[in-house]
Amino acid sequence: MKKNKILICALLIQVLFIGTVQAKCSLERFKFGISYNTLMSKLKLDAEFMQSEEKGAAKQILFAPGEVVCKNEKIFEDVPVDFIFLYDKLVEIQVMRFSESLVLIDWLESVYGENANKPNSLYFQQPNAQLYWESSNAVIAYSAEYFSNEVMESFIIQSLNHQKDFERFNKELKDL
Repeated sequence: MKKNKILICALLIQVLFIGTVQAKCSLERFKFGISYNTLMSKLKLDAEFMQSEEKGAAKQILFAPGEVVCKNEKIFEDVPVDFIFLYDKLVEIQVMRFSESLVLIDWLESVYGENANKPNSLYFQQPNAQLYWESSNAVIAYSAEYFSNEVMESFIIQSLNHQKDFERFNKELKDL
């Protein structure tokens, strides 16, 4: 009886450990609409990462190290994550990564759902492809391009709930 309890306890610990190891970093934990300062405090970033404040600035960008944003994701090491704010609301997240093979597409699909319409060119030895799909509150744009023995992967996750802010910002740019 005692051996069974030990065995069950060991199995439970393994299941919990495996679950935490396989957990993916989700950028959705940074809710669209949060302010620049709220994100800074969530990430616990020093002032060196802060953009100088401009009174009434319509657009701000926070450049954060990938290893701070997604601590347990090796694919984010040495990769900047750009958080785009319009009118002090997070509206977009951008990432660009150079590597020898495709890795961001697998991560994206594991977190934001699979894109069933991947072009064959994504799987070429020298990939060149662009994909777009929607999740519940965002549109995801992914690109893979081959450059001199490396693949440049990038993605943009843009809020679907802040389209009026994008329209307002574009109108202000046109009126300049």
